[in-house]
Amino acid sequence: MATRITLNAILSYLEELTLSTTVEIPESPKKAQNRSKHVLVIGGGVGGLMTAWILLDKGYRVTVVSKEWASLAKPLTSQIAGALWEYPPGGCGITVIETPLFGCSTLEQYWEWPLQSFEFYRLMANRDELIGDGLERAAGAGKFGAKMKTLFQFFQHPIEDESCVHGRDDRHCDKYFEMKTLDESVDSPFRDQLKINYHCMADANGGKNHAAPMIDTDVAMAFLKRLVQSKGAVLETREIIGDLRLHEQELLSEYHADIIVNASGIGARELATDSQIFPVRGAVKKIRRPEGYPADHAFLLPAQMNHDGYGSVSKTVFIVPRNDDTLVIGSITQCNNWQLNLSPDSTEVKAMWERTTEFLPVFEDADHEA
Repeated sequence: MATRITLNAILSYLEELTLSTTVEIPESPKKAQNRSKHVLVIGGGVGGLMTAWILLDKGYRVTVVSKEWASLAKPLTSQIAGALWEYPPGGCGITVIETPLFGCSTLEQYWEWPLQSFEFYRLMANRDELIGDGLERAAGAGKFGAKMKTLFQFFQHPIEDESCVHGRDDRHCDKYFEMKTLDESVDSPFRDQLKINYHCMADANGGKNHAAPMIDTDVAMAFLKRLVQSKGAVLETREIIGDLRLHEQELLSEYHADIIVNASGIGARELATDSQIFPVRGAVKKIRRPEGYPADHAFLLPAQMNHDGYGSVSKTVFIVPRNDDTLVIGSITQCNNWQLNLSPDSTEVKAMWERTTEFLPVFEDADHEA
């Protein structure tokens, strides 16, 4: 039995998308026509494998080439960075996302984008529950590793009803109340699923909580790899070096492909010679869930404008259950830093842990994973 995932077109420029979690490919008038086309995908992270899944279910033949694949011994960025789903994304919208076609994202897009991914992960979590209940026919490539939890978002400083308090320009406060107003004014089928509950805004502990998908990214990446292989994708371990445009015709000829999709992530800086692409260095700490800590709760202390008169932004803290036994702690974001030398003794990691234990002292004696 195939689990069908249909994502409605929330944004006007998107198409409705139907995916199958088994070898079955959804019927489509264009499927037979697409079978004659071969797509070469470069990159075996979550972007590359999800691209392959979509193309395969549209009937295309797909080859995925990657320097390396997800593993427990040497995790990819897709396994480490995919830690938190929040609504809206980017610290309650304080982060501005640039989009090539539409410029800076609008408030409505901040509202719509996470809902699209929310629906996908919610359906995958429901599917995992069916498998867990013994409905093996729905298993296909196995479990995806998604569960629905509750995310509690708190603030370091009070959120006021007025956007400017004592002459303070607080972009975070502005965005929070714009989002709250939009959320309450739009009749959306997602609202019942999100189960949003706004807390007292005048309290320093004010904030909100809502349903949120939590992903065991190790399990999810293994699932995606198995799934695209079962659908007929060819996976090849190979590193593509240099300007992709100089090798394009050679690669198209070698793989008998009609088009190349570059899903190499940070590797696109070299492959696409795009100097605007830069890394954001981060670090996470994994701990075993302390006894008594709720397995179904995640916490977020988002970045917020400080009251220091300099317009500085505070640090984020997130505490996310990766699975029933493991919690992921994070907060470090360092733009354009290529160094991979962070360790438990690094100043940044120690500061991250201090912020975490200050927020939730129960973690002070937590059992750290390797």
